[in-house]
Amino acid sequence: MFVIYHSSDAFASVTGVSMLSLFENNRHMEDIQVLYIERGMTEENKDRLRSIAERYGRRITFMAMPNWSQKLDIQLKSCKSGWLGFGYNRLFLTEIVPETVDRLLYLDSDTVIEGPLDELWNVDFGDNYLAGVDDCLSATYRKIVDLKEGGTYINSGVLMVNLKKWREDNILDVFIKTLKDNNGYFVFNEQSILNSVFSGRIKIMHQKFNVNSLVYLFEYSELMKLRKPKNFSYTPEEYYEARNHPVLTHFTGNFYVHRRPWVENSDHPHKDAFLKYLEMTPWAGMPLAPDDRGSGSKRYTELCHKMPRGLMIGSVSFLYNDLRPMSFKRKLKKERR
Repeated sequence: MFVIYHSSDAFASVTGVSMLSLFENNRHMEDIQVLYIERGMTEENKDRLRSIAERYGRRITFMAMPNWSQKLDIQLKSCKSGWLGFGYNRLFLTEIVPETVDRLLYLDSDTVIEGPLDELWNVDFGDNYLAGVDDCLSATYRKIVDLKEGGTYINSGVLMVNLKKWREDNILDVFIKTLKDNNGYFVFNEQSILNSVFSGRIKIMHQKFNVNSLVYLFEYSELMKLRKPKNFSYTPEEYYEARNHPVLTHFTGNFYVHRRPWVENSDHPHKDAFLKYLEMTPWAGMPLAPDDRGSGSKRYTELCHKMPRGLMIGSVSFLYNDLRPMSFKRKLKKERR
């Protein structure tokens, strides 16, 4: 299995937890190789990550994140100031992955693997470019991210990539043209590019392979009201199977969670899965990260918890599905002119 992670030094321990959980729950796999794309990571943290790989007899290779804007003469922008742009690495995999690798698993740092990944790794791509999990997107957002009518919008935090087909079809050229044609700006960054370019050519996997925070926080009917998804891929039965028997949990940020598992005094309902593997890493016993969210974010979360749940879901749905897209549309118009 060939796996890619990326992070800055600040997320080294979080990625270490994900990597250890990957190795721990896939001991039966003959070979697992990790490519770690980093920016400004200390040798101390690299050594900690190396020690995890060595413990399981696995290989890890570090690679400094290239300046893609400079290297490929393109302009890359982030739609959110707090995002460092690491995700754009996903577009340039044919430039950094050995040609002997035909398929790979790309994982965000904030993931924990809770079971064997054989089914995901051995997925039959057919004629598809990617395999992933539906991200529950409304009709309004589908238009903003240029998703074609028949396409399903997947979350890019867990991706199985058909790299062989990317090379055969010269996908890098398509990405570069798409970036240049849109002045390097996309709502949700590279995730939207992948979904737009590969619309209708993405294999949808069971939700258990990317169980995000929403699944742990809201009932199925509540999520439908909150997100108003168009053509959601999963039944209530599949939704609860994913929640109760996750193979891969994705600790996505969420307005209803004060602190994610690596932050002190976390209130995430699935935090024990993260803390279990943290205690097996070289970071065990070290202080958790402080809560560094701004006061505005904290007040918003507190208000959501104080409101009657039905009223809260309706209010947040309005903000998310009606008001927020207006802001994105203005930004798109400004950035792409």
